[in-house]
This record gives sequence, structure tokens and C-alpha cells, in this order.
Amino acid sequence: MDIKFKDFFINEELLQEEGELNYNASLGGETFKVVVDVNKNPTKKGIKVKFFPTNADGMVLQNLTPEEVDTMTNSIATSVSKKFNEFNLEFDRDTDAPDKMAANFQIPLDSIFAFIKDKVLGEGEEQDAEETQPANDEENA
Repeated sequence: MDIKFKDFFINEELLQEEGELNYNASLGGETFKVVVDVNKNPTKKGIKVKFFPTNADGMVLQNLTPEEVDTMTNSIATSVSKKFNEFNLEFDRDTDAPDKMAANFQIPLDSIFAFIKDKVLGEGEEQDAEETQPANDEENA
């Protein structure tokens, strides 16, 4: 399945009262409830992305074994991280997240910052170079 970032980050109809985004996705024939929110842990600033497996009725599966969660996490990481890499965004596993029935990932804040600086604004390097070079007229006088 082709995942589009706009589906996760732009659709305001997906915004829930608690401030997180919920999205239903299908990856490799499996269905998931995807929850996107801000990581509130000050040592892991960024965006957290959680994949909860669902059944045919859209209900989140419960009582997964750690091995099942690990297999699911590996599968998601393999397919989804490729898309993030296309935009030079990190998509890291969040191994100590409290939701043990989900595949937990995070997009670090510094990765988001680099994406905005380099891909969206596109002037970061040129601007930095201009600021560090002295004006020729003043230096040669």
C-alpha cells in the first residue's frame, strides 16, 4: 500500500478530542489503527506513531504475545521506514513506549526540524553561508 504523509498529518477530521490523530491503514494485507501524537517525554521530543492491529471489524486486537508484536513491528518498520527515508526523516522504534499491544515508533524532533529546514524552506545552508561571510567592501577597506 502506498502511504501518504498527508493522510497522517493534514486531515483535521481525524483529530480526536484528546489531541491525537487516528487513522485506519492497511499494510501488507494487515489492517491497523494508526495513532499519531506528540511525544510528551522530554527526553524523546518528537512525533510518536503507534500501529494497533485490528480485526476485520476494525476492532483493535488484544492479548498479543511479545513475539507477535515484535514480528508486526519488524514488518511495519521494513515497509514504512522506506517512505520516511525518501524525505530524509528518521522513523525509529520506540522500544520503551507504554503501549505493549502496538508497534511503537517515533519521528525525532531534530529530524522534523531538518526536514522543514532543508526540504520545505530549502534555504538553510545558503542562508548560513551568507551570514558567515563578511561583506567585501567593509573587510577590504
